[in-house]
Amino acid sequence: MRKFTKLILLLYLCVFAFSTADAKPAPNLSRVQITHVGADHTGWIPASEIPSTTLYGQKFYIAVQFTGYPNPNQILLYQNGHLIPKSEITEPFGRTGIGNPFTGWVYQFAMPISYGNGTIAVQASGINGGQLFDTLYRVKSKNQP
Repeated sequence: MRKFTKLILLLYLCVFAFSTADAKPAPNLSRVQITHVGADHTGWIPASEIPSTTLYGQKFYIAVQFTGYPNPNQILLYQNGHLIPKSEITEPFGRTGIGNPFTGWVYQFAMPISYGNGTIAVQASGINGGQLFDTLYRVKSKNQP
């Protein structure tokens, strides 16, 4: 009986004493950056090269890196100061986590190529409030089936 009690006590210590996690709260959003844009026939292009590039295709793509955690329901995209309807925006590729543990995310959005002209802005709210944005100027695209 004594061995059985010691075994139960040892099992209890292993299960409950070592199972506590040291989880920290997710970091709030601290940066929003448009890293790449693209189109069907052009592929992905770094945002720094966009003033000298014309995008060709039927879909316009934008990759946005979020440092910290954005509220996914509060990510807004604008073209020339006008809100792009959420019904026109899709996420054709999975979100990619950055860091281990994750300290941020890369979201990739797709929309009709007609939204890929002029000034493109992304605005996002953090999971604990606050709003940040990034803007890309002189985007040019042409519809090409």
